[in-house]
Amino acid sequence: MKCPRCDANITDDAEVCNFCGQDLDMIHYVRRISNAYYNMGLEKAQVRDLSGAVLVLKKSLEFHKYNTSARNLLGLVYNEMGETVAALSEWVLSRYLQPEHNRAEYYINVIQRNQTALDAVNQTIKKYNSALSAAKGGNEDLAVIQLKKVVSLNPKFVRAHQLLALLYMKSRDYAKAAKCLKRARRIDFNNTTTLRYMQEIGDKFGDSGRSRDNQAKVYKQQPKKDPLANVQPVGAYKEEKRHWMPAINVIIGIIIGLVISFVLIRPTLLKSETGSSSENIAESNQMLSVKEAEISSLEQERDSLKEKADELQKKLDKEKNANSEKAEMNQKLLLAVKYYTDGDRIMAATSVNGYSEGDFDTEETKALFKMVSKKLTAQDVKKLFEDGRAAFNSGKYDDAEKLLLQVLSYDEKNQDALYFMGRVYHQRGKKKKAQEYYQKVLDVDDKTGRATEARTRMRQLGQ
Repeated sequence: MKCPRCDANITDDAEVCNFCGQDLDMIHYVRRISNAYYNMGLEKAQVRDLSGAVLVLKKSLEFHKYNTSARNLLGLVYNEMGETVAALSEWVLSRYLQPEHNRAEYYINVIQRNQTALDAVNQTIKKYNSALSAAKGGNEDLAVIQLKKVVSLNPKFVRAHQLLALLYMKSRDYAKAAKCLKRARRIDFNNTTTLRYMQEIGDKFGDSGRSRDNQAKVYKQQPKKDPLANVQPVGAYKEEKRHWMPAINVIIGIIIGLVISFVLIRPTLLKSETGSSSENIAESNQMLSVKEAEISSLEQERDSLKEKADELQKKLDKEKNANSEKAEMNQKLLLAVKYYTDGDRIMAATSVNGYSEGDFDTEETKALFKMVSKKLTAQDVKKLFEDGRAAFNSGKYDDAEKLLLQVLSYDEKNQDALYFMGRVYHQRGKKKKAQEYYQKVLDVDDKTGRATEARTRMRQLGQ
């Protein structure tokens, strides 16, 4: 580790700094607290208490930001919750703080190698943001459709499951909401938001259950009816004597009915036949006017629906354009992060040129933008040159060339960088390139010590 006072490299178990005498007890105490929080976060992650693990691991990093084990575990927890962008942010910062022997390098390579997974992450982010905007705007149906696509592309996205459950709860579809919350709880067992929603659903079901119990009690308290209450008692059987008069009366009634039918009903029937035709015509006209009114109403409804569909299409096109701009912005940010991790800070800042911190939505993307968009200062250029010279002295000519080119892109007349670029090509056997850079040293100022060294090197090359 490094001394907080003089920044000297010291052993991890040193009690005082060997260079400045700084007492390191507090440093060891803080690191022990950070490790304790890391162990707590690991235990919570192992039992799928992911949201609790996030809180504890963030606490660990507050005490010791160089605890790369805690930062890598935090990235894994984010990835398990479907927050791939947040996971990449933690791993990139971890690799920046500990460039060598860091497990984060493997995690980043796994994500970047799987282009299909990256495309799915971009799709889920765009669709989730669009669904969230639609839900805030009161368009719950469109939000539900898009959230279903999000959870199908990324089944581990806890926030998408929670938002979908909330929309189902708003539409009083508690059965579907419960299914969404159960899926979210399989991923993050002890998430506070999920548990609060489940408690809300349980209260709703409990009220309906109590109402059913009350109805059952009322039904039990109703008096039972006697099924034989309407049955009349039957008297004693008595055989009646047969008479011919009822049959004669029936025959006389039939004859009188036929006569009345012929005399009175027949003229009425004839008149009704002539009147019924006019009634049928009037009825047909009335039905025709009703049909015309229905057709006019349907046409008006069709025109109204067409206008609404056009407005909805315009809204969708507008949201699509806005989401495509956000996707392009995020892709440029990921490219800048790649340049930054490769050590090319100038290309990293150039990739996000034109954007500001307020253009990004989440805290993670804002932190990444702030890191990669940092402009080079004179102190940074000096450090780049020192790193390039150290790489040259170690025989790492490729790394030295990359670092020295960044220095020259900032200051093209830096004699030290020009001289060592000539030395890099000299060691590689590229004599013409080496002579070119030695000559540039002389063109800048031929009276300096670097100019004298450049002349010596050019004589060694036979010029």
